[in-house]
Amino acid sequence: MPTVLIADDDADHRELITLALAKLGHRSVEAADGETALRLADAGGIDAVLLDVRMPGLSGIELCRRLRSEPATAHLPIMMISADVNGHRILAGMDAGADDYLTKPYHRSELFTRLETLLGRKRTPVNKPATAASAALLAARGGMARPVPAAQPLRRTA
Repeated sequence: MPTVLIADDDADHRELITLALAKLGHRSVEAADGETALRLADAGGIDAVLLDVRMPGLSGIELCRRLRSEPATAHLPIMMISADVNGHRILAGMDAGADDYLTKPYHRSELFTRLETLLGRKRTPVNKPATAASAALLAARGGMARPVPAAQPLRRTA
């Protein structure tokens, strides 16, 4: 049973998400502010994080940035949720390390689908070395990718 941290200063919104996630069989941990959410995430046992962008004190964007900077929480799937559809705000959330950004109002099914996708492809440190290995291989080739020879059809011999 996945555990999802919900950080939102709106108690009604936290409760609605908690009830919805319970129907999916997920456990929820709630935080009314960024500092509490950071402490809960640092304590462990969290499988994904849903962050409201606008919270008093530590904003969701800053909280996301701090979660990404800590080794224990750097690979948690994070979805920002906000009524703010400003392109700059969305980019700031993604630049802070969010995996997804869902705008309010949203359909519950969209939240479920996006969350399940994030939980299914949980970030792992393995992704970074693969990228580094690809970059090293490209550099070793002198910065030019070599074409891969096309597969030759099999010839039947009688």
